[in-house]
Amino acid sequence: MSGEFAGALRERVTIERRLGDRDAIAGATGRHVYDGAAWVAVAPLVPGADALADARSALPRWQVTMRKREGIGPWTRLVWRGRFLRVASALSDPRDPARMTLTCDELR
Repeated sequence: MSGEFAGALRERVTIERRLGDRDAIAGATGRHVYDGAAWVAVAPLVPGADALADARSALPRWQVTMRKREGIGPWTRLVWRGRFLRVASALSDPRDPARMTLTCDELR
């Protein structure tokens, strides 16, 4: 891993995994459990053409770059500076398999 990549990871996030448990009427409880912490780089995403006429475009979106880690996907959320970021997509960089890029929506 290059020093440039490691030096860019300046933000600390908590990784949480959504539980699949249900309440008394079979609805999802929406509970999350701690699944670790990581150093990441966070940058805002500017809405593009894919967000036009999309209701979620009103939510802030973020690009999170981190070291490759198994188990990150749509069932994951990150806690960063008191904000909750839902992972919308997770992509591994084929040129650098030790790195992954997440697209996250901020939850309110």
